[in-house]
Amino acid sequence: MSAPRRLLLATGGTGGHIYPAIAVAREASRRGVEVALIGGLGAMEERLAGEAGIPFFGVDTGKWDRQRPDPRQALKAAAGLRQAVGLTPRVAPDVVVGFGGFASMPGCFAAWRLRVPLVLHEGNAFPSRVNRWFARAAKLFMTAQPEALAHVRTANSLVVPFPVREERLERGAARAALGLPEAAVVTLVMGGSQGSLALNRAVPDAYENLMAAGGAPVVIHSTGPRWLHEVETRTAAWPAYRPLPYVDAITAWSAADLAITRAGISTLSEAAFHGVPAIMVPLPTAAEDHQTHNARAVAGAGAGSLVKESDVATALPEAWARALDPGWRSAAAAAAAARTPAGAARRIVDAVLETGRER
Repeated sequence: MSAPRRLLLATGGTGGHIYPAIAVAREASRRGVEVALIGGLGAMEERLAGEAGIPFFGVDTGKWDRQRPDPRQALKAAAGLRQAVGLTPRVAPDVVVGFGGFASMPGCFAAWRLRVPLVLHEGNAFPSRVNRWFARAAKLFMTAQPEALAHVRTANSLVVPFPVREERLERGAARAALGLPEAAVVTLVMGGSQGSLALNRAVPDAYENLMAAGGAPVVIHSTGPRWLHEVETRTAAWPAYRPLPYVDAITAWSAADLAITRAGISTLSEAAFHGVPAIMVPLPTAAEDHQTHNARAVAGAGAGSLVKESDVATALPEAWARALDPGWRSAAAAAAAARTPAGAARRIVDAVLETGRER
C-alpha cells in the first residue's frame, strides 16, 4: 500500500494534548501529508490550530466535570460524536491519530465507527480515559512513558518520547538574556503559563529556609501575570530571587541547573530535553491524578524528586537543599537527559505513516 496522504488529529482540552498534535502536524506537513485537527468548537485547540495555520474542524464536546457531572453536557458530547462521524468522510483521512483528553473522543469514535485506522498517542504515565477506552481498537498505541502500558490493553505499542520544541541556547547566552550570573546555580520555578498559586507561595517560604541555612541559590520564578505582585512583594529583599510574569521557555530552560515545577507532561518533557532535573509538586486535582503518576516515573528514573502538595511546607526545603548538592544534581541531570525527547515528532510521524501503509 502507498503511504497515507491525509491525517486527522483528534485533540483538545489542555496544552499537554494539543501541543504534541501541532508538532506532529507540522512534521507531517513538511513531508507533504495533508493534516487537519478535530476538537472542541471554540476551544483552545481551535485557536492554537489557527495560529499554526492548520485546518481545524470543531465539534461539540461538552465540559466534563468529574465532581459534578451535568447530563446536559453528556447530551452535548453525544451530539459531537454524531458531528464527527458526519464530517470525517469529508476529510477522508487515511489515519486518525488521537492525543488523549475528553476532546479527542469524537475523532476517535468516528475512526472506530467508520473503520479508519486509529493510532493513539499518550503522554502521561497514567493514560487518559479516552485512550484507555479506545486502546483495544487502535492499530498502534504510542506512549511517552512505558508505565502507561500497564493500564491499557493493546495489540501493538511503541514507546516514543513526548514532542517538544527542539531548540536550545548556549548556557552563557541564555543567562545573559535573563540577567543571571554565569557561575551561579540557577533554579527555575515554572508553574505553567498562568502560574501556580501553590508554588508561588510555597517556593519563597522554602527559599527563606534555605537562606537561614546559608545555601540559597539564584532563582528565576515564572509567577504568571496574576500573581506577580504578590511574589514580588514577598521576595523584594532578596536580590538573587527574580520573579517574572512569564519567561521564554527555551531561554529559561537553557539557563537552569534545576527546576521546581508541577508535573504536567509538557513541562517534564522540556526538562528532559534540556537535561534539567526537577523537584515536582504534582497538581492534586489533575484528572485521575496523572501528574502524580508522571512525577513517580521521573523520580523512579532518578531524574528528579517528588514532593506532595500536602507536604510542601516541610518537604520542599529538604528536597531543594538535597538537589543543590553537586553530586545529586549531576546524577539527576544525566538521568533527565537520558529521557530526552529529541526527534520525537519525526518518530511519531514515521510510525503513523507506517501504520497507515499497512492498512
